[in-house]
Amino acid sequence: MGDTKLISPALLQRHLHKVDYPATRDELIAHARSECERVISALEQLPDRQYSRPTEVSKAFAELASEYLSGMSYPARRDDLVSHAQRQNAAKPVIEALKRIPDREYDGPEAVKEAIAEEEE
Repeated sequence: MGDTKLISPALLQRHLHKVDYPATRDELIAHARSECERVISALEQLPDRQYSRPTEVSKAFAELASEYLSGMSYPARRDDLVSHAQRQNAAKPVIEALKRIPDREYDGPEAVKEAIAEEEE
């Protein structure tokens, strides 16, 4: 049956955090697969270098996302940021990260990068 190592309940719940319950086992598996694909897709967007800590990964992804927001007029709300990134043909993981940040007004690119980095941690 493949790798039989148990993972921690905390890690399991992290991957299942957006499941619509009640859910069957097959629905949980499908959700976990889509989460893994989302994570892999996001990691493939990062610069090819060595990362020492999880916060470095979050910051690198936030920096990548902010590149798609050049020319954005601030202050801007989350939906404005998402629309702008979509017009810039941002990668799907970037769009998804922007959709997950809090829906509030952002006064500049640094505030957006901080929100993305916090959400990704």
